[in-house]
Amino acid sequence: MNRFQKILLGASAAALGVSSIASNAVFAASSGNSEYVQNVDLSFPGYAAVINVKNTSGSKSVNNVNLQVQESSIEIEADGFVQCGNDKKITFKDAKIYFGPLSMFVDDINDNAALYQADYEVSNKTRIGLGKWMTEGTSGDESFTVPLNQIKNGHPAVRVDPLEEINKKLQSHLQGGGSKADFYKTDQEVVLQRPVSLAGWCRKYLSPGHSPWKAGFETKNFTIQVKYKGDPAITDKPLLNAQLGQVGNNPQYNNNQSLLLNQATFQPNMPHHIGKCSEGTPNPKIRVNYKGAGKGTVRFKVGVKNSEGNFVLPNVYLGSYDSAGQINRHFDFDYPLIEKMYNHQQFKWWNTINKTYEHAMTIEAQVKDQNSDSYGPWEEFGSATFKHRCTPQVNVNVGGAKAGGYQSQDNANQPTVKPILQTKPQRGPLGKAEPKTQRPKRLIIQTPQ
Repeated sequence: MNRFQKILLGASAAALGVSSIASNAVFAASSGNSEYVQNVDLSFPGYAAVINVKNTSGSKSVNNVNLQVQESSIEIEADGFVQCGNDKKITFKDAKIYFGPLSMFVDDINDNAALYQADYEVSNKTRIGLGKWMTEGTSGDESFTVPLNQIKNGHPAVRVDPLEEINKKLQSHLQGGGSKADFYKTDQEVVLQRPVSLAGWCRKYLSPGHSPWKAGFETKNFTIQVKYKGDPAITDKPLLNAQLGQVGNNPQYNNNQSLLLNQATFQPNMPHHIGKCSEGTPNPKIRVNYKGAGKGTVRFKVGVKNSEGNFVLPNVYLGSYDSAGQINRHFDFDYPLIEKMYNHQQFKWWNTINKTYEHAMTIEAQVKDQNSDSYGPWEEFGSATFKHRCTPQVNVNVGGAKAGGYQSQDNANQPTVKPILQTKPQRGPLGKAEPKTQRPKRLIIQTPQ
């Protein structure tokens, strides 16, 4: 795409603004460059992001369906590249990634339509002499973590509200003559296309103390899947007793179990662990919120499924409950992340550097009424996915600064010392022949059905 075309695309995006975007629009890929930025390239080498929605109500009545989102954020694996202008006085400055579309405003970025942004490491290429270019690469496995509560509100073509999307599909189902119970009995899926953008800045040395910078960007659509797990037991028929138990194949009424647990869910802002994974690192602490009706005793257990094997935490909580005193209650438990990877052979691979592991957790609970001597059956309630990724922790003293690991942000005026990064294959500037050692192309990975 030539410079004239890119300027037109940038101007068109700016003219659209936030308010005039069609609610069902899918953004066309767009880009814009400046004198100092020749090219910005954004790609998504990974899979689509998945957001799970589940009915967390202990009741099987369709009127008591309580949908809850099981994730607090999505991770977007993105690969970025910025090529600076064909002048050895122009050098790369920095880059940012955005959830939402961008446009150019003169030689800088207009990000008014974006909902969330973060600094981002990208490969970059600058000229160091006549016909000579230098490419600096990232350490790889770059991930853009987007909190869902940051992108829930905004224009319909940009925001992501999983419950809203499921409800839209429900309304369409009802308008087509379907029933609410049938909808919640079966699995549902909504596929969204949302714009994600990368912006890069390069600066030019003109004189001591005078090095202005200019920008470029690229916007592409990223796929997000919202999935609801159906519950075949959902019904629109009257329930004789909310504490209907099951013994063998014969339903029974447990009249002693008048204590009712309506809901038990993991905290919405799951404390995913990204960082140090050495012995002595504290295990993540996770909260479970619950509420019910009546008085008695409740106990919980948490089951975990992951690629390394399944396990059940011990009975992590046992306590009294009285809805008359307080309906909403909670308890906290330590997820045995560090303990598992260092004390169990089966899970030792969890400390593999820069690999994201997913731990699908479910809550099961059983209750005992104050007038009963026995607990009712175990019932499954909320579920959520906890993720962890171990990162390299390298501390190198360079003139009083530290490189690698997590750096202190206490003094923003101090220069940041970057670790040595692996070099990626070079790319030729726009309009010129590419060298044979091009940056390897990503395999096209289809979105899972």
